[in-house]
Amino acid sequence: MADTLDLSQFTHVWTESFDSGYGALSRTWGPGDEVVVTSLDHDANIRPWRLAAEQVGATVRVAEFDVESGELPLGSVEEALSDRTRLVAVTAASNAIGTRPDVPAIAAAAHAAGGLVYVDGVHSTPHVATDVAALGADFYACSSYKFCGPHTGAVVADPAQLDELQQAKLAPAPATVPERFERGTLPCELLAGVRAAVDWLAGLTDAPGERRARLTAGFAAVETRLVSLLERLVAGLSSIEAVTLLGAPRRRTSTVSFVVAGHTPGEVTARLAADGIALWAGDNYAYELMSRFGLADTGGAVRASIVLYTTSEEIDRLVESVRALTAAR
Repeated sequence: MADTLDLSQFTHVWTESFDSGYGALSRTWGPGDEVVVTSLDHDANIRPWRLAAEQVGATVRVAEFDVESGELPLGSVEEALSDRTRLVAVTAASNAIGTRPDVPAIAAAAHAAGGLVYVDGVHSTPHVATDVAALGADFYACSSYKFCGPHTGAVVADPAQLDELQQAKLAPAPATVPERFERGTLPCELLAGVRAAVDWLAGLTDAPGERRARLTAGFAAVETRLVSLLERLVAGLSSIEAVTLLGAPRRRTSTVSFVVAGHTPGEVTARLAADGIALWAGDNYAYELMSRFGLADTGGAVRASIVLYTTSEEIDRLVESVRALTAAR
């Protein structure tokens, strides 16, 4: 496992198909084995594990998050563990409500039970500096389009860990890792774009030193700014009586989902779009999460994601647009 994820380590991209990724991990599972997923996660870190377990007769156990707070309690994961746990799949940050679970504690509990830990870092990586070793992740997945790069992804793992996996591969494909997990020629133009994005992020501040140090400083500056904007957004939306925020996690990325009484999420985003504000409506592929909130069959929620180029003026415009919508009833 790499000591840190400095985003410049993406020299290889593992484009996960079922056989090369999830299927490789599940080849050693069998009846009686168990996989733990969480209802906080994006469906991409739930459904493939369910399918993999189903194919080999393994059992899937679900660690539920707390609906009121939006937190994923460590105890919820611990209750789902057993001596038959083979894998724990958990997000580093909810793409729907921003919750950042205590991944290091979850990983420690999973490892103590004998399981591997697969962390979905897609939503976390663009918001906070990432240290894969500190998280305790055996596998850490992320996608560079989330941090201003091209639409490609990577799984970071210890080469020795990957070497133990036996996946379906093409006959002429290399037997070495990570090359054998690729389906063909690497997307060189995308990888060049990833490097350019990383270099740009490393130049966000005037911090000296190697790229890793400059990236860490840049992400610290970004996180400080995003926290301030998040507080502004939460305060503004909370002041509108017809608005209900989903969860109130203590540690979160700058992501908020909400519903507006008397309006479907689609109606809300259409009104905001008319005001020049682009938000997303739906379940955001966090299907289990929306089901826990009772929103899976009613259009999900409206999601507002604050990123490094969002301004305080844009936050105020969003709040006032929602306020105007509720006042028009």
